[in-house]
Amino acid sequence: MSTIRKDGKAYDGGDVNVDILGAIAYEVEDISYNTKQDHQLNYALGSNEPVTWSRGKKAYECSLTIAMTEGIQFESIAPNGDLMAIPPFPINVSFVNEFNAIVNDTITCKFQNQGREISGEMGLKFKYDMFVLGISYNNA
Repeated sequence: MSTIRKDGKAYDGGDVNVDILGAIAYEVEDISYNTKQDHQLNYALGSNEPVTWSRGKKAYECSLTIAMTEGIQFESIAPNGDLMAIPPFPINVSFVNEFNAIVNDTITCKFQNQGREISGEMGLKFKYDMFVLGISYNNA
């Protein structure tokens, strides 16, 4: 049984480092990733209630919103400037708070789209959808 701590330091955006293509990305505005797995109930003849359950295939999702200056840097190392031509690579997301409690997640993925979002706002950014091969949560 775990102990409940009160008044501890929560992780926040300032505690996060995102390493993309071997370098810390300083202009990540948002990263979202998750794992889903199919589940189903199994029924037997003579019963309207499930008798067992099963798990199916896993699916992974990730999106990454970064400043366009950072995106253009990635394009400069991509074959012919095509982000989708970059082979799968790890994105490491690390949280380290002031108590040195470390969480590190690794997303193995590749770019699934490329583009621009131009608005009248300062600090242009773009949301990239990633093709995810796997996610390892809280690894050392």
